[in-house]
Amino acid sequence: VHIELAARRRMFMSQPSTVAIRRQQAVCVRRAHKIYGTKKNPNVVLDGLNMTVPKGSIYGLLGASGCGKTTLLSCIVGRRRLNSGEIWVLGGRPCSRGSGVPGPRIGYMPQEIALYGEFSIRETLIYFGWICGMSIAQVDERVEFLVKLLQLPNASRFIKNLSGGQQRRVSLASALLHQPELLILDEPTVGVDPVLRQSIWDHLVEIVKDNKTTVIVTTHYIDETRQAHMIGLMRGGKFLAEESPADLLAKYQAETLEDVFLKLAVLQNMGKRRRSSIAQEVVEQIRAAAIANPALDLSSEEDHGEISGEFGDNISMSSRGPDSITPEIQAPPLPPEEDTKVPLMEYFKFVNPNIMRALLWKNIMWMLRNVGVMLFILGLPVGQIVLFCWAIGHDPVGLKVAVANYEQTQANFSLMECPSFPGCNYTMLSCRYLENLKNKSIDVQFYQTEDEAR
Repeated sequence: VHIELAARRRMFMSQPSTVAIRRQQAVCVRRAHKIYGTKKNPNVVLDGLNMTVPKGSIYGLLGASGCGKTTLLSCIVGRRRLNSGEIWVLGGRPCSRGSGVPGPRIGYMPQEIALYGEFSIRETLIYFGWICGMSIAQVDERVEFLVKLLQLPNASRFIKNLSGGQQRRVSLASALLHQPELLILDEPTVGVDPVLRQSIWDHLVEIVKDNKTTVIVTTHYIDETRQAHMIGLMRGGKFLAEESPADLLAKYQAETLEDVFLKLAVLQNMGKRRRSSIAQEVVEQIRAAAIANPALDLSSEEDHGEISGEFGDNISMSSRGPDSITPEIQAPPLPPEEDTKVPLMEYFKFVNPNIMRALLWKNIMWMLRNVGVMLFILGLPVGQIVLFCWAIGHDPVGLKVAVANYEQTQANFSLMECPSFPGCNYTMLSCRYLENLKNKSIDVQFYQTEDEAR
């Protein structure tokens, strides 16, 4: 019995894939852990997640709200960083020099609407097009196509005057604009008409087929991902399965993907309950078998074993307890970093002229359309300076200064005068200095001794 248990456990271990296969993937995520909150009260969002997205495919990422989809996508595009684990995108690490991620190689539509309300639809697309190095002619050509595809209103309409659904479609147009290698869309079809939703999916299938673009889509509509080449079912920071829709339906003998998701979720809950009750017993059985037969010693695997099982979930069995986070879980190896030759001048380029032009244009347009705000911004400091100088910024007037001048003669003192001689006469220099003080509205009072002056 013990020998059978150990042999079956070895069958469930993840098998390393070849380097050649891994180099063909658009996105590779290995042993990803992401935690929010404090050490005393952590909120685990990603728990040892592994993800593989082949190039030239549509990958549907499915899961309920709060399961970690948006966090995973933001880590892929380089907006957030993992606590542990690694991510490779288009053959390189996000945010590394020469990877182009984040950058024009990726089109990203976030869940929130990150658009400028003072811009029109066309101006918004010009702004993002310039950032990606496109010309005005190229942008206008794409604007005409995207307005028809996404059923947007006139391109001269301002973003702030659009409905929420129309704004989301403009955000989608911004991601599709420059025809990137990797397109990441976070719930692009929420609140969209069913006919338009199907039109969007048809376009995604077309660009994957014609341009070899890779698309990652998250959605709440499970059945609409039937057109995806592969889907990942995500729950509680883990993947329940990562296969094609047809294989999942056949494997679990279900009519809809929603039924498959339900079955896998139930199995995950059952696995957690069983693990909490018998995990320690199983570990003890394996240890007993190892003592009886040293060839079955799995001590190196007991602490960090991964049971992927027939259901494709990443439930990790650990002797430290069911809720422990084990970054050392064995997973398929990562692909080697492609040798990207970066031109020497790139190391000395601190400012991208395309991005600088777009930012300057955006700020100038904002100022021209918010004249009142600009006048307030410029007039407020001027008014503060005027009020300060008017109220407390004047030169002091009528200050009384007591002077005991020992250079002054008794006769001059009796006349309360201190004669000064202009020119090159160096006598009575103190009187010349005091004369300058009088010209500055200072009341000079003479005394014979220093004690009297005090």
